[in-house]
Amino acid sequence: MLRILSLKFGRVYRCGKFLFIVALFVILLMNTHNLFASFQRNELTDRRFIGLNKCPACFGTSWCRKFMNSQVTFEMWGRLRFLDFFNVKNVYFAQYGEPREGTRRVVLKRLGSNQELAEIDQKICKRATGRPRCDLIQGMYKTEFARLNGDVRLLTPEVVEGWSDLVHCPSQRLLDRVVRRYAETKDSGSFLLKNLKDTERMQLLMTLAFNPEPLVLQSFPSDEGWPFAKYLGACGRMVAVNYVGEELWSFYNAPWEKRVDLAKQLMDIAEQLTNNDFDFALYLLDVSFDNFAVGPRDGKVIVVDAENIIVADKRLIKQNKPENYDVWYESRYEECDKEACLSFSKDILCSRVTVDHNYYAICQNLLSRFATWRGTTGGLLHDPPADVVKDGRLTALLDECTRPQKQYGRFQAAKELREFLTQLTQLSNTNR
Repeated sequence: MLRILSLKFGRVYRCGKFLFIVALFVILLMNTHNLFASFQRNELTDRRFIGLNKCPACFGTSWCRKFMNSQVTFEMWGRLRFLDFFNVKNVYFAQYGEPREGTRRVVLKRLGSNQELAEIDQKICKRATGRPRCDLIQGMYKTEFARLNGDVRLLTPEVVEGWSDLVHCPSQRLLDRVVRRYAETKDSGSFLLKNLKDTERMQLLMTLAFNPEPLVLQSFPSDEGWPFAKYLGACGRMVAVNYVGEELWSFYNAPWEKRVDLAKQLMDIAEQLTNNDFDFALYLLDVSFDNFAVGPRDGKVIVVDAENIIVADKRLIKQNKPENYDVWYESRYEECDKEACLSFSKDILCSRVTVDHNYYAICQNLLSRFATWRGTTGGLLHDPPADVVKDGRLTALLDECTRPQKQYGRFQAAKELREFLTQLTQLSNTNR
């Protein structure tokens, strides 16, 4: 029955793709007169287009010189503005060039949909004037983003707690790390908030409140081994990050050996973000095939959407000892009628030392037979070879990792699953 439903959903998805292509062709015909103009100009030098005119109600200015010097240019499809109708997330592919290094692909993000960006403007104005519209720049200086002026020495938890997932339960150690590694200032390296310029301070706080993804990438950089895309810089409301590769979904029907390797890496990411030498637990709240990408050369899996991540400071939890802090927490599997949904309590994630959330999220939404995405079911490890099916361990471990039948069963299943996937990877490498 599940197989039949999967086939039906697959047909619907293919039909939808066909209709999308037809609609795109019609739009192209209707907008032919605008195409040549789109290719002739570089809109990334337009202050209004990139939102530079809204600073300090923006994400930074470290890359503005590169934008204004036309070192950053849209790739072909990104130049066609009428396609923005389909680009709800406002994510673009571009080329970035340096005289000595040549060009390379980068990803540009507005960090929100047009509606979300308009809503943040309205919120700023309401906080400043009580009305939804105002002079945005003047309004910023009347908000809490400006009240933390040069007289305030540190960014403290009581000020920003709950502003976003990153600071749902912030520790002073985390906030010092965020300020010290803030990349949108020339004088980075100090955890003292007072060392930032007024505009830099407001930009940091707005980013923290609206979409903290850039701060996650800066605070836990790829250069230090964290599994995130590399942050490059910002200009106005356009953020640049390193292009990683194709999204994980592109590998859904890859050869079995490749999918096993990707699954093993995903479980390694779950382990690294849960248990690391820094005692920061980074819990992934939005796990789907679109939020991971695979490097074209090294085949490395990277998290490419880091907006919805809670960072819990295990050292602070051990120090404060909230109720049941040392009791292992098991995430609860719940059926839902949507794709890539998860069940969790942010407050519990912030108050327990040992939590299985990341294992649960990866197993349920990406690897197991319970994973659903774009009308398909079966997960990344669908249709294993006959010998793996006969062995039975993979299915049993994936089921226990998703819907544990034993107390603390997911913790043990995740450990054994990583080991089993490592064995399968080594076996496939030996047989080559």
